[in-house]
This record gives sequence, structure tokens and C-alpha cells, in this order.
Amino acid sequence: MQQQVQGKIQVRTALLVFCKDMASPLVFYFDNAQKVYEDLKALINSNEIKMVEFEPIGPIKKAALLSDRIVSVALQEERYLTQEK
Repeated sequence: MQQQVQGKIQVRTALLVFCKDMASPLVFYFDNAQKVYEDLKALINSNEIKMVEFEPIGPIKKAALLSDRIVSVALQEERYLTQEK
């Protein structure tokens, strides 16, 4: 009983945001995750505290947090299968 899966493997990039007092990171998907990653890295390295609002694509539609709560950020590539039409 072996099924053959037809589809195309695609890659999307997830932005992982690690925060103080949270065991697991927040996972966001953006059209341009690299730019958001660079912006957050710069914000982490500054002493200024700002409210950061995200409007990502995917299951989380909107999020906001203070920049002093962000400990680290990372990019993660994820492969997923899309069905051919």
C-alpha cells in the first residue's frame, strides 16, 4: 500500500524571535524575512527601547512586543511540499 506523492518541494524562511521569559521562540513568516531579521538585529544592539509590531503572513496575523524583551533572532529555512495542479 504505497502511495506516490506528486508535488513540488518549496522553501520558505521563518524568522525565529527569542524573548526573555519564554521557553520557545515566536515563529513568523514574512515575504522578506532577511530584511526584518537585519532590522531586529540592529534594534537588539541599540540601547533604545521601542514597541515592535509585526504583521507577518501565515498563522500569526499580528504581534507586538517591546524590543528590550528580544534576546536573539534567527532565520530558519523550511522545506514543504505543494501539490501540483
